[in-house]
Amino acid sequence: MQRFFPGSALLAAFFMLLFSWGCTKIDTTTLGSGLIPPVDSVGTKADTFAISGKQGLFIDSTRMIYSDYHPLGSITNDPQFGTTTSDLYVQLKPSFYPFYFGNAGDTIADVINPGVNAPGFDSVVLCLSVKSFFGDTNLAQRLSVYQMDNNVSTSDFKGDSAYHLDYRPNQTAGETLLGSATVDAHPSVLANYTVFKGSRRDSVNNQVRIKLDNSFLQTLIGANRDTSLAANGMFRSDSLFKARIKGFHIKAEGSGNGLYYVSLTDAATRLEVHYKRTRNAVIDTAYSSLSFSTGITSLVSAQATHLERDRSSAAMSSDTTGVLYIQSTPGSYAILTVPQLATLQNSIIHRAEIVVEQVPTINPTVEPFMLPPAYLYLDVKNDTGTIPGSDFKPVYYDLNPGAGYSPDNYASVYSLFMSTGVDYASFGGFLRLKNAGTANQHYYYTFNVSRHVQHIVTNGMTNYKFRLYAPFTINYYGYLFPFKNLVADGRIKIGNGNNTAGYKMYMRIVYSKI
Repeated sequence: MQRFFPGSALLAAFFMLLFSWGCTKIDTTTLGSGLIPPVDSVGTKADTFAISGKQGLFIDSTRMIYSDYHPLGSITNDPQFGTTTSDLYVQLKPSFYPFYFGNAGDTIADVINPGVNAPGFDSVVLCLSVKSFFGDTNLAQRLSVYQMDNNVSTSDFKGDSAYHLDYRPNQTAGETLLGSATVDAHPSVLANYTVFKGSRRDSVNNQVRIKLDNSFLQTLIGANRDTSLAANGMFRSDSLFKARIKGFHIKAEGSGNGLYYVSLTDAATRLEVHYKRTRNAVIDTAYSSLSFSTGITSLVSAQATHLERDRSSAAMSSDTTGVLYIQSTPGSYAILTVPQLATLQNSIIHRAEIVVEQVPTINPTVEPFMLPPAYLYLDVKNDTGTIPGSDFKPVYYDLNPGAGYSPDNYASVYSLFMSTGVDYASFGGFLRLKNAGTANQHYYYTFNVSRHVQHIVTNGMTNYKFRLYAPFTINYYGYLFPFKNLVADGRIKIGNGNNTAGYKMYMRIVYSKI
C-alpha cells in the first residue's frame, strides 16, 4: 500500500521474490559459498573494513522529458526527510486541425447542460493517468487545476525543452482556477473503472479525474470554436489554440502524504469534453479529447515539473550521530572512504562487498509508508579529474561483468558506460529485507566490488572514494544514462561506519594472500 504499480502489482511481487531468491548467493552470510573457498584463516582469510561516510546534498540539475513518469502531490509528514511538493505544467491540445467536436454528421448545440433529450455540452474533465504512487495511500490529496496565463511566452514554455525540476513558467498576469478535487490514492479506489454511460466507449481505471468549471467549458465552445465560420478560431491551428489556451497547472494543495506518478503520454491523460449529440435522429452521449502531443500529428506539447524539498526542520539536517540519509533525486548522497584498502597487500580477491543497512525508525504513522529506494547506485569520486563534469565516474569492472566499458574513456559514450546497463544480479544495489518477521526487521543493500578492489591491490589503481546515492539519471562527462528509480521515489536512513546501534556500513573481503 506504500508503493504500487497499478495492474501489475502481483506480477511485480512474483518477480521480486524470484529475483531475491535467485540472488541469495551474494548474501553477506554466504558470499557465494559454492564459488568462494572456505575461510580457514590460513590460505583464505576474511576481513571487515570500516567505511567512513560523509553526507552531501545534490545541487540538482535533473531534467524530465515527456515520456518520464511525472511526480504530482505533497509529502507533508516525514520527520526524517522533510516535506516535498510537486506540481505539473502541461499542454493538452487537439490531435488534428481544424479540430471539431464529435464526428461528421453530428449535431451538437452550443448549449451547456442541455435537457435529457437535447444536444449540447455537459462538462469538461481533466484526467491524469496514474502509473505508480509513493507514500501513504490511505490519505487523500487535494489537487487543483489552473489555466496558465496566456501571456506566457513561447520561449518560457515550449515543447522541445526539458526543464529543470526547479522551473516554473513565468506568469505575469496570474493563473485562473478551473477546478479542484480531493483524490483518493488507495489502489482499490484508483483501480475502479470509470464508465461513460451511453457513450459506447471503453471504461478507464487508474485515472485521477478533476471536473472543471463550466466557465472554462464556455471558453472551449464559444463563438470561435466553429472553424468553418471563424477564420481566427482557436481550433484552426496549433498556434491559434496555444494563443488562447497556453496550458494547465495541476497544483498539489499541501494535503496527503505521497506522490502520484503520472504518464503524460498515456491515452488516459487528456481533457475530456462531454456532450450529447444528435446523429441520425438519435441522442447519444459522447466525449472528445484533447491530449498530450508527442509530435506525430501536431507540434510537441510543452511540459514541466516543479518539485520542491524543504528539509529545514527534518532530522537529516542536524542528525549526524552515526547515520546518513539517502533521498532519491532530487536528493542526497554519501561519500564513502575505505582507507584500509590502501594497506591491503597483493592478494587474490575472492569477494569484496559493501554492505549498507537501514537504521530502523519507530514511527508507525510514517515509516511503513515511506519506503527506501528500489535501487541504490555506487560510483567513484574522480579526485584527479580535470575535465568539466568528470568529478565522478563508474566503478571499474564490476557494473556488468558481461559487458566491456572504460570509465576513463570520456570521449565515447559507447565505451564509457554499458549500453546494456548495470547487471544488478551481479553488482547488487537492489532493495532487500533482513530479519524478516522479527522485531529487528529492516532493509539493506549490498554491492559487489571484487574486481575493482582486485585492481587496487594488484595493479596499484587509485583507492577512490565511493559515492552512494539513488539516482533518476546518471551523469558522466555530460552524458546522461537512465536509472531504474522514479524521481523522488524513496528515502532511507542508513548506518555510517561508526554507528553504535548495530547497523554499521562496512566492506567485507574474502581473499587469499599471494
